[in-house]
Amino acid sequence: MKFEKIFPETLLELIRKELDNSSSFEYIEGIQPFLMKYDNVPYYVYIKNLSSAYFKDRPGTTRAQLPKKVSFDDIKKSPNIFIFLGYDQENDVFVCWDFNVVKERLNVGKSVSFYSRISYQEEVEEGEFLRINLKNGDSPIVFKRKSICDFFDKINTFFDVKSETLSNSTRPVEEDGKIKSITEEELLKQLRPLIKISSPHTLEAISVAEKFYEGKYPKMTMRDWLQLVKNID
Repeated sequence: MKFEKIFPETLLELIRKELDNSSSFEYIEGIQPFLMKYDNVPYYVYIKNLSSAYFKDRPGTTRAQLPKKVSFDDIKKSPNIFIFLGYDQENDVFVCWDFNVVKERLNVGKSVSFYSRISYQEEVEEGEFLRINLKNGDSPIVFKRKSICDFFDKINTFFDVKSETLSNSTRPVEEDGKIKSITEEELLKQLRPLIKISSPHTLEAISVAEKFYEGKYPKMTMRDWLQLVKNID
């Protein structure tokens, strides 16, 4: 196994090459880690190079090491999901470990190792998500870098959701590029006080909804928005 070390800035560029193609993605700040949004859900993402774990009896084991960083203290207290990705340049593959477990391990030691297997990194194909069941109890997901948008689309299917920001987040009901029903509780909490009153503030509610979706639904007309907010339960 030969692993080349890639600089943090380059790792950010590599993941953004794919994420920037999605209208659901928004880069906010930082390099490693960096803060982003996908489908209006905030995530902290930290990418490290994968290398050999140097186990004589398990030469096919790889690892990515999570260092101790001052910035992780605030991230650990944050309600946002923290995603740790290991990158294998030779196979152009990411490995993602359970974000619940990873966040709990932030700054618990000078360096915390997370493991994978080179065989999975070599065999995974674009569009596939392979799960490794390791002896230490971890079950990371392996996938091609080009599948990163698909990964975020399906993120709540890979691991149990314990993050409030993700568990409370759903997508609206869509049809032909238009929203048919608002299901995001975060948005509904903002709209109900404007609509469920004797004199509804309809235009204000429409403005709040448009801002929330950040121009993702250009086919929506004023009549569509009006009908949408009027139908809120």
